[in-house]
Amino acid sequence: MKQIRIQRTVSVKESEHFVQIEKWLLDIGDTLECDLFFAVGHGEEKLLLLGKNEPLDKETKVKIDRLSVLYIREKDLPIYNKFIDIVVQAVAQNTQITITKKAAVIYRQAAVILDEMFDDPEALENVPKSKKVVNKFVDTIFSDAHAIESLIKITAYDYYTHTHSINVCVYALSLGSYLGMKAHALEDLGMSALLHDLGKSKVDRNITNKKGRLSYDEYEQMKHHPAYGYAIALKIGIKDHRVLDGIRHHHEKLDGSGYPDGLSENKITLFARIIGVCDVFDALSTKRSYKDRLSSYDALHLMKETMKSHLDMHLVDSFIQMQRREQI
Repeated sequence: MKQIRIQRTVSVKESEHFVQIEKWLLDIGDTLECDLFFAVGHGEEKLLLLGKNEPLDKETKVKIDRLSVLYIREKDLPIYNKFIDIVVQAVAQNTQITITKKAAVIYRQAAVILDEMFDDPEALENVPKSKKVVNKFVDTIFSDAHAIESLIKITAYDYYTHTHSINVCVYALSLGSYLGMKAHALEDLGMSALLHDLGKSKVDRNITNKKGRLSYDEYEQMKHHPAYGYAIALKIGIKDHRVLDGIRHHHEKLDGSGYPDGLSENKITLFARIIGVCDVFDALSTKRSYKDRLSSYDALHLMKETMKSHLDMHLVDSFIQMQRREQI
């Protein structure tokens, strides 16, 4: 007789905070020592998908594959991190693990590193830690023909400063690879993209963590973050001018209306142009508290129609072609 799962309910307090987790790390048979949730409506309401210590079965795995985002309570992060440690060890020991799961493990490791970096941005060990995770991304790209598709698939849909930085890194590496960049250049591009928003660690947290749109004064303060990031990068020993340019100039615009230096046209370097395109795409295609996410198609259409004087359209076209190729 087929066993019928009874959907249990849990009490969710309005004041509770939830965090997005990587659904690609979960397999049939896995057991989490915390409740697993999904979002309904505009994402504010969370419903229980899998209860604490309840094994993940085939039926639930099908549901997870159809969902964009999964959540756990923020207070359960230490429990989830222990589960991730086990997954990381399993991936390291098993060469048959899928490329998507391998990519998700690297994404998770990058998230941990970004958390540490934003807490202590000027720590000298930030550079080798960042290089290690970027090099893993690059190795993955060159090791499997479907790696870029898998990397794009695991990007987060909810906007957080840290996941945004990882998403931009993934998109930049994917675009750089599509453009034919070699491994060393990709590693430098990935470093620049991963660290492009590090300067936000020096901006008032009430501004960076604000749920709604920024006021004019708050936006003016936020505009300092590329210069802050550039100063931090120099302080922790980054010397490559391309990496530094990408961090400082990813908000410059072709018509000269960007910041912090008002550069225009060919004065904006390739790394900065690539990161600029990927930065805008991720900002449009992830969900914020004050706006829903756009589909990839709608985000790229908006970029093509309204940002011709801001973004390098040759790179936008390449980004579109890359997306189409990975979807075939």
